[in-house]
Amino acid sequence: MKMRRMRGLIAATLLAGLSAPALADNIVMWVNGPLASSPDAPIYAELKAFEAATGHTVEVQAVPHMEMERNLFVALSSGAGPDVMALDIAWVAGLADAGLLADITAQTAPIAAEYQPGPLASGRYDQKQYALPLYTNNVALFVNDRMLAEAGIKKAPSNWAEFRDAAVAMTNKDKQTYGVSFGGNRMGAFQLYSFIWQNGGEIVDEAGKVRVGEPAAEEAVDFLAKLYTQSRAMPDSVLTAGNWDEVHAPFIQERAGMVVTGDWALAAFTKGNPNLKFSVHPLPAGVKSATVIGGYDLAIKAGSKVEKPAFELLRWLTGSRSIALMQKYERLSATAAATSPEAIAALPKQLQPFMAQASSGRARPVVAQWTQIHSDVFANVWDAVIRGKPAKDAMAEANTAITGLLEKK
Repeated sequence: MKMRRMRGLIAATLLAGLSAPALADNIVMWVNGPLASSPDAPIYAELKAFEAATGHTVEVQAVPHMEMERNLFVALSSGAGPDVMALDIAWVAGLADAGLLADITAQTAPIAAEYQPGPLASGRYDQKQYALPLYTNNVALFVNDRMLAEAGIKKAPSNWAEFRDAAVAMTNKDKQTYGVSFGGNRMGAFQLYSFIWQNGGEIVDEAGKVRVGEPAAEEAVDFLAKLYTQSRAMPDSVLTAGNWDEVHAPFIQERAGMVVTGDWALAAFTKGNPNLKFSVHPLPAGVKSATVIGGYDLAIKAGSKVEKPAFELLRWLTGSRSIALMQKYERLSATAAATSPEAIAALPKQLQPFMAQASSGRARPVVAQWTQIHSDVFANVWDAVIRGKPAKDAMAEANTAITGLLEKK
C-alpha cells in the first residue's frame, strides 16, 4: 500500500507540470508599510497566486519607510534579514556598495528590455544589476486651474518660458498669491534635479565624472532661484519648507498656482482641499524633457539560501502582472508595456500625465555617497542660491565637494 501511494504521488507531481519545484522554499520578504497596510492589501493576493504557481511560500514583514533602510543595514550586516526586500531606489547603491545585495546581472540581461530604462537603471550600481523596479513615480506640474484662468493664461505651461511667465502672472503682492510653491533645503534640491537634466546638464555622468559645475547645470539652478530672488513668484516658505506637507500647503490653500511634485500628492490635495480644482501636466520642457524618478525596487540578500526562488519572486512581482497590481494601489508599473497608449488610457486621469512622460524619467546618480551628496551638498546649494548666492559660485563649490566625496571611496 505504501508503495502504491508513493507511485501515486510521483505520478500526480509529474501531471502537475514542470513549473512545480522539486522542493518548495520559504522566502522571507520585507516590504514598505503602505504595500501591506491591511490583511486585504493587494500584495497578499498576488503572493498567494505566486505560491500556488510555484509551490514556494512567502513570509511578508511590513516595515515603515522611515525605518527600512536602517533596519536593513543592521540586519543584513549581521547575516540576518530578509531574502527579498523592497528598497527605495535611493538606497540601492549604499547597500550594494556594502556587499549586502546579490548580483542579478546575468539573470536580468535577457529581460532588460521589459522594463522602462530609468527605473531599471535605478537598480544598477558599478555596472552591475542589483535590483528590479517594483513601481516607479516621477514629478509633474500641478496647476490651479482657476488661478491660471484668472491670470489670463489659457493653457498650462509646456516650456520654461511659459512656466516663468505663468508663475509671474499668478503672483499678486496685494492678494499674497504666488506662481509656484517650492521647497527649501533637501526638498528644493529634489525638485531642481529635473531642471538640470532638462537643460542638458548632468550631476554625475555614467563615467563617474562630476558635472554640476558646468554651465548647463548652473543655468538651471539660476533659472529656478530667480523665480524667488527676482520675480518673488515663490512664497517665503521656500526658505524653510522641509517636507512635502509644507511644500504642498500653499497650493492646497490656493496661495500658489503651481507646484512640482509627484503622484503621492493627489490624496493630500483631495483631503486638504476637496474643492480645489487642479490639473496635472508633464513638466515644462527645457532643451529637452526630463523628470526625476522615485519609487521602489526589489532586491535579494547576498548569500541568500533561496536565491533562485527569490529571483522568481522578483520576476513575478515586477513583470507583466505588475501593471494590474500597481493599478490596485494607484501606482505606476515600471514595465515598458505600462507605457503603451492602451495601458496609459486605463489609468485614472490624473495619473496619466506621469506615465505619459515616463520615457523622460531619470534616476538620480546611483552612487554610494548619494544620500550625503543630496543632503549635505545640493541641499546647501539650494539654500544658498535662494538667499542670494550666485548660482555659478554655488555650483562650482558643489562640484568640488561632490568630487571629494566620490574620491573618498
